[in-house]
Parts: sequence; structure tokens; C-alpha cells
Amino acid sequence: MIHFGSSLLPVILSASIAIAETSPDAIDSLNGVDGVDGIDNAVPADRVVVVGERSETRWLQTPASISVVHADEIQRGQQQLTLGESLGRLPGVFIQNRSNFAQDSRISIRGFGARTPFGIRGVQLIVDGIPQTLPDGQGQVDSLDLSIASRIEVLRGPGASLYGSAAGGVIEVTSFAGGPEPHASARVALGSFGFQNYQMQGSGQQGRTRYAVGLSGTIFDGDRDHSRSENILFNTKFETQIDDQSEWMVVVSHADAPEADDPGALTAQEVKDDREQANARNVDMKSGEELLNTTIGTRYRYRFDEHHETALTAWFTWRDFDGRVPSTSRGAIDLERFFAGGSATHTYRHRFFDRNNRMQFGVDVDGQRDQRKQRAIDLTTGAVGQLAIDETQNVTSVGVFLHDSLAVADGVELSISARYDWVEFEVDDDFKSDSGGDDSDQIDFDAWSFSGAAVWNPTPAFNPFLRVGTSFETPTTTALANPDTDAGGFNDRLDAQTSIQYELGSKGWLGDLFRYEVSAYYIRVDDELLPYTRDFSTFYENAERSDRLGFEFALHARIHPLWSATASYTHSRFEFDDFTDDNGNRFDGNAIPGVPRNMASLEIDFESPSGAYVSFDVQYVDEREADNANSAEAEDYVLANVSTGYAHSIGLWEIEGFFGINNLTDQKYDDNLRINANFGRFYEPAPGRNFHVGIGASCHF
Repeated sequence: MIHFGSSLLPVILSASIAIAETSPDAIDSLNGVDGVDGIDNAVPADRVVVVGERSETRWLQTPASISVVHADEIQRGQQQLTLGESLGRLPGVFIQNRSNFAQDSRISIRGFGARTPFGIRGVQLIVDGIPQTLPDGQGQVDSLDLSIASRIEVLRGPGASLYGSAAGGVIEVTSFAGGPEPHASARVALGSFGFQNYQMQGSGQQGRTRYAVGLSGTIFDGDRDHSRSENILFNTKFETQIDDQSEWMVVVSHADAPEADDPGALTAQEVKDDREQANARNVDMKSGEELLNTTIGTRYRYRFDEHHETALTAWFTWRDFDGRVPSTSRGAIDLERFFAGGSATHTYRHRFFDRNNRMQFGVDVDGQRDQRKQRAIDLTTGAVGQLAIDETQNVTSVGVFLHDSLAVADGVELSISARYDWVEFEVDDDFKSDSGGDDSDQIDFDAWSFSGAAVWNPTPAFNPFLRVGTSFETPTTTALANPDTDAGGFNDRLDAQTSIQYELGSKGWLGDLFRYEVSAYYIRVDDELLPYTRDFSTFYENAERSDRLGFEFALHARIHPLWSATASYTHSRFEFDDFTDDNGNRFDGNAIPGVPRNMASLEIDFESPSGAYVSFDVQYVDEREADNANSAEAEDYVLANVSTGYAHSIGLWEIEGFFGINNLTDQKYDDNLRINANFGRFYEPAPGRNFHVGIGASCHF
């Protein structure tokens, strides 16, 4: 394992890359569409999406709520620590845990994923076409390097009919691609709380092969006690145009995170006394994690002719994880994971009754093998004690899907999707001498998921759509942990979560001045998966029924040649309809914890032809309930950030300096809630006012 020294100053590096935000074919496909001809080349990237229907479709013609974030919004003047910097102001998206790297960013879309204690659940994460979500539905972002991301697309709403289990939404990240002009760059950034970030990137093209490589490293002492983290991220991408009909892509990523301390959550009084303190139990028991993660992925695409195209994708991930949670019975975790899979899709474009029709069908196969050991931890010394769990967990998933889109009339398109998923969880107990005996077990889940949608495109300014879809989410291997004392194996009482969503929305633009999206939805969820805590370990139970009503709006306006503004608003009314927990407590009518009822944001950007830029954003987040009983809550807050910089070209070189202030008004608020935690320790305080400054250089050879 590679470790950072405390004075990591070598410029590790970063840069490049000819940014291919959309393929030339995709942009060319916009020509001839009403209202598109003559539009600035920077705009069509917003109008071509990939994630909506697992193939390139126009933004206006996709009957779903999809937002696109571009490279400048991801990187320019940003610390690039978490996805929260890039996605936190999108409608319907709420991100917590922006400064606790032992827990990962908690990303929720329309409430899915808001109550997971770590990682991403309920949302599919895809990077360069390679899934980062495991067969059990858990996704990790600790190997994601934002310094090489050229665009991020977010689908809000169920995508299970195309993407399978855990698809309350989809996040697709596309990294930079190389180009014919070699490009290299480097960046160094420093800031409050011991923040250090070093990046190095390069790209180019040799013959028919484009390449891009990125290396970055971060040290962050953290704003609270016991919250230090370090990581090194390496990513590379090769794309080869084999001939006029076929192309091949290979991506490799590696993450080395030797330290990520977990300061834990506090009670309301502890937060009031000292916001920077860590939970004493977490300190004594040395809570945190270290990991190594390597992913290799490849995709081959062949275009038979103008009608037929096939894509074959394969991936493999190895993960070595050592972690500690403040549980005396099973707090020390030793996990080695192998994750492999593949997919095959075929797209057929043709005329059906003299109307354009696009049909797509495919199969996804995944396998996950976790070799897990958990041991007791001494409460006072932190010493690792006797073995509590020793088991091998296997998850196998197979999904088959069919999607069809038909232009039934001029400007009107109907689409339907259907998918069948089968997921098998199997545990082999290798610790049969404990009091529980042999806890080997097997659980199977299967479900059909469907989606139907219609979109009408009468004018670029008004493009209404209607969408109905179901989703299917299995518990993860962690969520299936058996809560019975001294027992391994699975919790056989836990069911998969299912839902149906009805959505009505519209999107459009007025020239280059305004672009908007608006939607209203209702979601009915059965057997919602909810966490609870016992002996400082997290377990899960089902809520029989819950309802979600929501409204989302976003507007981007070019208010001046040098000025632009983006505003968004989200209203979420999520409540339990029928829920009695295992202790007999009834919560019907209570708000579902972890999700604010209202969120609003405004961002104003200035960019001068001279190279100067300024970005100011402000966000309002409503209060959030902390537990099922609604007995505690996190207060609402207003958060403001500002960043500014200047880029200047000298020959082949471009030099950029930047400066930013986060939490400009030093707002005291809670960044994260640990839902239904023990002893009222729900709250993880957010950092106060903090600064960062950096300089970068890039060169086109």
C-alpha cells in the first residue's frame, strides 16, 4: 500500500485533455432540428444525453428528468473533494457527508439513498460506461477522480426497467478523452483544515488510439477531531477506432486510501458544546477505514450498418478494505471483494409503419464475492478481540431488458421498457464453532420492472412528457446482516423494496437565453428499507408503505454576454403511510427522515474574455427529521460559497490561479444525519468558513 507523507508537496499531477463532451455523430444528429441550427457549439452538449435510455438521445426528446453538469462546473475553482460540489444544487438531488471520507458522500435522488449509513444506494453509478454499483445495489465513489470528469449526467426517477436493481436514479460520469493535439496540465491547491490537493493529467493521440491519464492526491486533516483522510487516485482511458465500423475502449482506475478517520456523530448538546469534537467512542475504538480499489473495464462497439449496432462491455474490480465501527461485538471489519460482470446490448433503428423506431435489448450479468471477517473491539483500549463473523458472501445477478421508442406522429414519441432481474445472495459460514452454529444461508430476489413514457415536441420552448415506471431495490449484503446476537448469515425477515412512480414534466429553451426543466411526481414505495442501530452497528427493517410527492424546477438564464444565472427549487413531501417497527412503534403519517422538505439554490457566474471569472452560489436547505418518530431534527440553513480566478495564455501555455471561500457566512449547520442512531447521536456538524487557493498550468504541444 502506498502512503503519503505528511508533507506531500511533489506536484503529482494533472491535466489535459481534449474534451470530447459528445461524439461528433451525436452533435451532427441535432442538425435540422427546429430551433437548433445555428446554436453555439457549447450548447448542444446539454441536448444530447446517454443515460436516459442507454443510448444517445436528444435532451428534449428524452421523456425523463435529466440534468447535465459540464467540466467547468466540476473543476473550475473547486476543491474537487466530493460530488456535492458539482451536483448539490441540482433539483431533486441532496448530498450529505461532504467532509467525512470514511462514510462517503451520501447521495439521494428523490429520497432514494438518503438513509444509507455509507456509500450510495438506490442510485446507479456508472463511469465511462462501467458500472460502479455492485450486484447487491451498493455503489462507491472513493475511486472517482473529479479532476478528469468532462461531464456528469443525472437521471432523476426510476430507471430499473433499463438498469436493474437499486435504480431510483442514475448518475453517469464521462471522463476526458484524448485528441490529436497532445495536452498536459498540473494543478496544486491548498486550503483550510490542512487541505492539500495535487493533480497531473495528460492526453493525446497515436494513430487511431486516443489516450488520457490522470493522477491526483489529496490530504485533508478535517474540520473535526479524528477526521483526517488521504488518498491517491490513478485513472487512464484508451479509445481505439479500429475501423469505420468498430471501436474499443479500455479504462483502468486505482485508488489507494490509507487513512479515512470517522469522527462519528454527536448529540445536540455535544454539538452545542463543541462542534469540532469527535465522538469519544469513535476515538477510543479508532473508527475509520483504509482501502485499495482497482477497476479494469473494457467496451467494444460494432456498427453493422445504419440500422444495427452492438456493444459488449466487461469489468472487474478488486477491493481490499479494513474498517472499524464503534461496535464492541463486531466492530473490526476485514473485507476482500471481487466484482466482475459483463453486458451485451443491441440497438436496431428502422422505420415502422413509415415512422422512426428504435429498439434496444440486452443482458447484464454480475458477480460479487466478499470474504468478510469481523471481530470484537475493546471499548477502552481499542484492541481487536475475538472473532465474531467469518463468512464468504456471494451475490449473482442476471438482468434481461427490452426497450422500444416509436415516433407515433410528428413531434410525438412513445417508449416502453421491460426488464426481468434475478439476484441471488448466498453466504457460507466459515465460523461454525460460535454459539450460532452454521449460519450459511441463501436468499433469492426477482422482479419485473416496467416503464412507459410519452413526450411531445411541438416547439423547443415547450416539450411536455409523461412517465410511469417501477423500481426494484434489493437489500445490500451489509443491509442483510443478521441482527440476532452472536449470529452471522442473513436477516431472512428483510424484503426487497419496490415502488411505482408517476411523473409529469416539461423542458425547453428560448434561443440561447433561457433553458428550463420542471416536473411533478408521485411515488408509492412498498417495503421501504430503513436503518436502525443496535450496539452501534446498523441493521435494516422494512416499512410496509410510504408516499412521496415532489416538485422540481430548474432555470438557466444567460442574462448578459458575460453573466449567467442558474436557479433551482425542490419540494419533497415524503411520509410513512403504514409502518410499525419491530418494537411495535407506529409511525403512520410521520415524515420520512433524512430528506429536507424544501431546497432552493441560486448561482451567478461571471466570465470575461480576458480570462477572469467569478462564481457565487447560495443554497437553502429546510429542516430534516433525524428519526422515524420525528423526535429530533436538523435545523434549516443557508449556505453561501464564492470562487474566483484568472486564466492567462502565454504561447502554448495557459496559467490559472484561483481562490475560493466555502460557507461564506460561517453558518453553523449539520452536514449529515445518522438516521435512528443510538442515544440521540444523530448529528455530524459541517465545517465553518474555510478557504482554498490554487494554481494550475496547462500546455498544448
